[in-house]
Amino acid sequence: MKKTNYFYIDEAGHINNNSNIFIHGCVKTDTPETLLKTINEIKDEILNDDHFIEDIEEIKEQGFHATENHPDVRKYYTSRLHYFNFRAYFVVVNKKSEYFKNLKTDKEDFEIFEMFLRKLINDRIQSNKNDKNIFYFEDIEIAKKSFKNIVKDIFESFDETFDLEYHIAGKELINLSIIDYLNYILYSILKSDKKDDRMEKNFNLISPKIGVINILHKNVFLGRKKTDDKKINITNLKREYSG
Repeated sequence: MKKTNYFYIDEAGHINNNSNIFIHGCVKTDTPETLLKTINEIKDEILNDDHFIEDIEEIKEQGFHATENHPDVRKYYTSRLHYFNFRAYFVVVNKKSEYFKNLKTDKEDFEIFEMFLRKLINDRIQSNKNDKNIFYFEDIEIAKKSFKNIVKDIFESFDETFDLEYHIAGKELINLSIIDYLNYILYSILKSDKKDDRMEKNFNLISPKIGVINILHKNVFLGRKKTDDKKINITNLKREYSG
């Protein structure tokens, strides 16, 4: 029987704003129901914790979204992430790099966005080409070309020998919170040269769950099975991203 993989994809930063970094992140799992059950259990624990009694309605409304959540909620959720069953993959670019500046000169923003997303998706599909692969995306607004059409064009570029399926959802898709939080951790570490001790500790917790970090502007891949200077850790990440 063919294995089924589930991928949850989201981005951090933006192609066309003053952020210094853009990230496309992806979580792969074969147990989406278990992840959903675990996340809902965490939410129930938070809602039943007297510490959050004055914030219950806000927590119910927000769900788990790292940039919106109260720091105590973030800490609660992040402390559990490394127990989840997933593997994470990232495409990262420094927007101050010559690589990105050249892209901005030659291409529209939606073309750059699509290029980065295509890279992430293609690598996941090729690495799991004998499986059924189901992708979930959170919908976003992109100028001059809809996100729906970007995703459609990417998937239509694969021939029918690949068993593929994709869905575009809203924030109500709870499992997307995993990649939302992972992106937040990575973004927080790389957004400036200032050391963020808390986020580095969070990264150290979840780094064994990361399969690959593709640093596009350096054409560098950090991975679990790489040589020591290309393994996934804080030192290598910071050096390769900014070096």
